Amino acid sequence: MFKHFVRAVIQWLLLFPVRVVLILMGALVVPLALPFARTLGTAVPFTQAPGNWQLVVLPAWAWLWSNDRDGALGDKRGWWHLNAPFDLGAYHWFSKLWWLALRNPANNMRFTSLFGCPVTECDYRYWGDENVEDRPGQGGRRFLLATHKPTGRRYYGFYGVWQWSATRAVVVQIGFKGEPKDWAEDYTGDLSRQWAGMTFEINLFKDIS
Repeated sequence: MFKHFVRAVIQWLLLFPVRVVLILMGALVVPLALPFARTLGTAVPFTQAPGNWQLVVLPAWAWLWSNDRDGALGDKRGWWHLNAPFDLGAYHWFSKLWWLALRNPANNMRFTSLFGCPVTECDYRYWGDENVEDRPGQGGRRFLLATHKPTGRRYYGFYGVWQWSATRAVVVQIGFKGEPKDWAEDYTGDLSRQWAGMTFEINLFKDIS
C-alpha cells in the first residue's frame, strides 16, 4: 500500500496545479464563448420547476469549459433555474456564466483521460472502508486504486469523513472520486456516470445533516 500512496501523492501534486489553472482560465473563456453557444436537441420540461430545459453547450474550441451533461442551463430538475443568483433564472447569460465558470468550472475535464477515470474500463481495489459517506453515522476512510485495463494507467483517490458533532464533520476527498459501488453498476448510456472526475476537498466544518 505504501508505494501506491507515494504514487498517489505524486499524481495529485502534478495534476492539481494544472487543474487549478484550467479552472481559473474559465473566468476568461466562458464569457468569450457564451455568445457562440449552441442549443442542441429539443426542449423538455424541468422535472421540478416551471419552464423548459434544453442542452446548451459552448463551441468546440471551449469544450473543456462546457458541460456535456447539464449544459449551460443547469440541472434538468430545474434546481438551478430556481436558485440562480439574484433570482435571474437559468436562461439569463449571467446565470449561464455562473453555472459554467464558478459552480461547475471546466466541467468537461472529467471526460478526459488525464482528469477523469473511465470507470467502466477499469479494475479497482481499495484499502479501508468500502462505504464512506458525508452523512451522519456513515463516516470512514478509504484509499482506492482504479487501474485502466487497456493501458495500465492508475487513478488514485482518498475519501475520509470524521464526524465530530451531530451535524458536522471533517471531510477530506482528494484525487479521483470513483467508489467501489461504481463497479457493480451498469452505466451504459449515462456518460456522466461512466467517468469519475477529480476533486480536492478539505473541509473541517462540513454540514452533513
